[in-house]
Parts: sequence; C-alpha cells; structure tokens
Amino acid sequence: MKPVKSHVLRITITLLVFVSIACGGSIVSLPSADATSTAIAGTLQAVTPFASPTRTTSAPLPSPTLSVSTSTSAPSPSAPSISNATRISFVPGTTYSLTQGSIPAGQTLTYFLRALEGQPMIVTLDTPDQSTTLSVFGANGIVLLPQSDQATSWQGTLPETQDYYFRITGGGSAQSFTLNVNIPARIEFSSGQSQTTLRGQTVGGYAVMYVAYAFGGQQMEVTINTAPEVAALTIWGFSDGQPYARAQNGVTDFSMTLPSTQDYIIQVVPQGGNVVDYEVTVRIQ
Repeated sequence: MKPVKSHVLRITITLLVFVSIACGGSIVSLPSADATSTAIAGTLQAVTPFASPTRTTSAPLPSPTLSVSTSTSAPSPSAPSISNATRISFVPGTTYSLTQGSIPAGQTLTYFLRALEGQPMIVTLDTPDQSTTLSVFGANGIVLLPQSDQATSWQGTLPETQDYYFRITGGGSAQSFTLNVNIPARIEFSSGQSQTTLRGQTVGGYAVMYVAYAFGGQQMEVTINTAPEVAALTIWGFSDGQPYARAQNGVTDFSMTLPSTQDYIIQVVPQGGNVVDYEVTVRIQ
C-alpha cells in the first residue's frame, strides 16, 4: 500500500488536532516527559468485512473485545527487526489512542497493536521540532510507511488482520512526542436495512470515530441526539480528505448527496472535553 498524498495527510492532521483542541484540554491526565504511557486506543472494529451499502447483509457493530495488555511481541522473520516493542493498551469503547513519552537523539521506540483487514487507520506523530520521524509496517513484513520517507503521519486501509508496528526514530536532539492512532468503528447495517443507530459514550472526553462505505450519488443522513453545545458531528471523506461537516460549526443534523464512492468518516466530538452519552442515527440509501 502506498502512503496517501501529502495534502490528504495535512487535512487529516488538521482534523485530529481540532479534536484535541475542541475538547478544551484532555480529561485524561497525561504523564511527564520522562515516562512513556498509553492512555486510550481504538477498539470498536467490526469482525466481518465491510458491506457494500447496496447489500446491507452484515451484522451490527460488536461490543469492544480487545483486552488491556503490556506484553511485548516479535513479528514474523520477514518483518523488520523489532526489539522491546510495547503493545498499546486498549480502553473499551474508544477508537483513539494517545501515547506520550520522550525519545533520545538518534534512538528508536516501537509500539504495536492488532487490527483487522479492511479497517481504516490514521497515525500521526508530533514532536516540538518535527525532527522525529515515523515508520509503519505489519508483522508479515509489509511496509506501509518506510523510514526513508521521513514522514510523521500515515493513513490508509489495512491489507491484513495482524499486528501493526509504529517505529519512532529520534532526530538530532532528545524530544518529547505524542503518537496518535485512530481506528474508526466500521458501521454495518442489519439485513434489508439502510439505517442504524449507534449508541456510546465519549470515554475520557475524546471524540469517537466511525466509518461507513458508500457510493457516489447515494444520500447520507446523520443525526446525533445532543444539543450543539454538548456534542456535534465532523464528517469527511477518507480518500479525498474533504470535510463535509465540522463539529466546531455545531452540526448535529447532516444530509448530503455523496460526491464519490469511498469510506466516509463520522466523528462524534464532545464539546469542551465532556463525557457524553450519545445516539447517532446513520441512513445511507
């Protein structure tokens, strides 16, 4: 899989930064720069391949099942060499991970998590001077983002069900870093249905991200049962990177004829970092 174009990544990064800013400061306490910790990670993935929106025959989203783990693991012999890789811990009910720490100049740190074939994944790395770089690869050795790209972000659809590794390489000086990983929950409809209602809670006050595949020309309607000052919707195209609704504008009711065939990301964004119980109704027809 080739990395996405730089303009799409810039849009993605802007959206992710907005989520953090819109929350008005995280409710989850963050560690000092001397410690490396994992706060939250995506778990709401579907266990079956995503369905065409014209074939709504798949099961509804399952409950989160990934367990918390701090074990280390090594990939298959074909994968790049790994040492001291740290598994990202999972908090049930979330789709977002936040890992913070510090890295010495020229050193590497590696994190990993398990994800499913067909899931979208968005990864961003942030450091004060952006000199620290990111590479992403699978346990089977497939490289999604090579170190030679000197990049700090990647997004794409995962090719296999396996562990995926995030290698952080330090630059010319010691740096603090934040590694964000988003794995949206795939929306699937019951047999013969074009509408579903998603219920959840914004764990820790962070946004929750869903994804729905749809064809260009279909009508998408999304509503959330909250007031705009409590929570709102951000909706954007995963392939084209275009934003179609923004939570900062207080969008709680969205309707649009879709411009292209692709995955569409639907974010529930709690305003002011609140913990919000929500219901989101999605119709695609």
